[in-house]
Amino acid sequence: MRKCILLFLLLVSIASLAQQKKRRYSPIVQKGFFLTLNPYSPFEMSQGAVGLGAGYRFSERVELWTQFDYLYKGFFYDGDDFAGLKGFRNITSFRYYYNNKHGFFVGAEFRFKRYSYRSETDIANPQRGDTITNYRYEAVQSLPGGALFWGKRFKLTPNGKFELEASIGLGVKNRIIDRRGLPAGYSKLDYELGYRRVSPLPDHDEEGLLPYLPAGVRLILHL
Repeated sequence: MRKCILLFLLLVSIASLAQQKKRRYSPIVQKGFFLTLNPYSPFEMSQGAVGLGAGYRFSERVELWTQFDYLYKGFFYDGDDFAGLKGFRNITSFRYYYNNKHGFFVGAEFRFKRYSYRSETDIANPQRGDTITNYRYEAVQSLPGGALFWGKRFKLTPNGKFELEASIGLGVKNRIIDRRGLPAGYSKLDYELGYRRVSPLPDHDEEGLLPYLPAGVRLILHL
């Protein structure tokens, strides 16, 4: 009899702890406006970014969100590459919460980035057979893109006013470069794949389509 009572009390304790854990981490569905902040965006490898996001939860399942950032030269660029970099970035996404109990969602995003900078590269004139190395120039890059993603929200406070969100996805963007001030008849010299690169993916001075991973962590404040 004593063993049965002890077993019953143990099961009650386990159930109580499970309920407390569920109430602690399970997000609370809140409709209306909210603000977001990515604490890691100032330290992004490509360009540092500072900005705020805002969204609106229309129902238990549907949400719309957008964010604007000011861009500057990241800490991982060496020397004079991409000097004076500045620009902006906008990300807008639609989200569908397929599991409100645990805060799981899927979504689609559209993003547009545009920034200007000063850099150097090798240029060539095929008609004259002439090459100029390390030529200084000014440029503007535009990058439209889109992606699909998956994520989860975590409750940080008992009332759910503050939350943490993590997401990751896969998308495609198109890099368009407008190089200004090049001599007439000259263009950027193209190298074989792998030259002066760490990976086989196009670097930040190459045009064309390329994949990207829209991974992020955001703090959320419900208004």
